[in-house]
Amino acid sequence: MFNEIVMASGGFLDLITVKSEEVKSAIESVTFVVVILMVVITAVKTKMSIAAILMSAIVGGIVLWLVNGGINVTSDLARDEFDSAPAIVNTQTVL
Repeated sequence: MFNEIVMASGGFLDLITVKSEEVKSAIESVTFVVVILMVVITAVKTKMSIAAILMSAIVGGIVLWLVNGGINVTSDLARDEFDSAPAIVNTQTVL
């Protein structure tokens, strides 16, 4: 049965790719729900303190950004910045 599923989808690597995309989507969805719950729980525990709600929302936003690939965006920006930098030229003076 497993061989039929693998052969029907085009190969083992295709199956792994599809499943990893499904897991990635599920992780992003669960993270979103957890962040919303975290903000709501913080609001209730602090009796609607604006500062605590804002801090919780900012932390939640950072977590969502990191889960959705924020580290890749930052590394790409840094790589582009370093790649566009002028080359360092060393000169020697011979006496």
